[in-house]
Amino acid sequence: MADVEGFGIFKISQKGKLGLAQISQLFIVRCRMTRFAFDFSHARAWRHRVDKILVAGINTVVGSNLAESLSATHHVTGVSFQSKVHLPNCNVEADNPRKPAAVLELLQRVKPTRVVLCGAGAESSWDESCKPQPQDVAQAKLWIDAAHAAGCQLTLISSDAVFTGPWMFHAENSHSVCSSPESTLLVQIEQLAAAAAADSLIVRTHALGWHASSSGGWLESLLADLERGTIGSVDFARHGTPMLATDLADVLVRSWETGLVGTHHVAGAERVSPREFAMKLAGHFRLPTPATPIAGSLVDRTTGFGCGETSLQTRKIRRALGIPLPLLDESLDRLYQQHLSGYRSRLGGQTLNSRVA
Repeated sequence: MADVEGFGIFKISQKGKLGLAQISQLFIVRCRMTRFAFDFSHARAWRHRVDKILVAGINTVVGSNLAESLSATHHVTGVSFQSKVHLPNCNVEADNPRKPAAVLELLQRVKPTRVVLCGAGAESSWDESCKPQPQDVAQAKLWIDAAHAAGCQLTLISSDAVFTGPWMFHAENSHSVCSSPESTLLVQIEQLAAAAAADSLIVRTHALGWHASSSGGWLESLLADLERGTIGSVDFARHGTPMLATDLADVLVRSWETGLVGTHHVAGAERVSPREFAMKLAGHFRLPTPATPIAGSLVDRTTGFGCGETSLQTRKIRRALGIPLPLLDESLDRLYQQHLSGYRSRLGGQTLNSRVA
């Protein structure tokens, strides 16, 4: 049974069992919470496109999916920090301003009410190819200072990889901070955002989704491995609480409407390893169960950026907004529907040839 954050960690074992009445009550509560979340997502559909949002970093998985999702209810402008990105329903700036005056001029021209900064922390910590670099701090400071100077509210997307084990479900004030250089850079960026303005919203997450490029990203590579009947290089040691990036967008909108500030954790309700995630992904995409090597056992605690226990406790955001956060199966169901509906191919700017049904 998966570890589920929010109801505590319930495991039926020889040492303790949940009674039928307790199980029934949990089921009823979960159904009520899920219905509330469903009603909320549809309640936003009628809203006029009034608020202007600038998403800086649409080259990241979180940035591109946030910009595309938010464009249904907001005026969204996107800025890519690296390669050119074309989003179907979002205004994308042709250039990436690299100097303070240029960033400030852009914000004064677009006049967004909020800047969403998707930089070093806006990629999955399971993606070994996307680790924070020292120059990311300078880039973040550029945008944080400009947002403050232009009078824009700031939302910073950060990562669960600031943490490590041995504790599970880290709270916002957890002291189990990872000592890796990459994690230290993320903490420095969070500190810059918090110091710039008291109304900054800092969101730590582990969001997954489709990549806005023809070459794809970590998720697309994993699916390609699963199509070939292998599980790739995903491991069993590290654990996190992943959620779908488009689900994160819904929570962000509710957070802005409620006026939340400070640091909040927004993540999935289940704690899984990359290997467990891959097995579930194969099932949801109607692919054969891949052959997996023997997991073995751990003698020492794993160390390094994103290599340990990065699962997030989300009690603070759930209580503040009165909403549940999605189970992994719920997120993967929506991910599969995004594949079937053409969202995946539109975001990547191509028509994908895949054996996935």
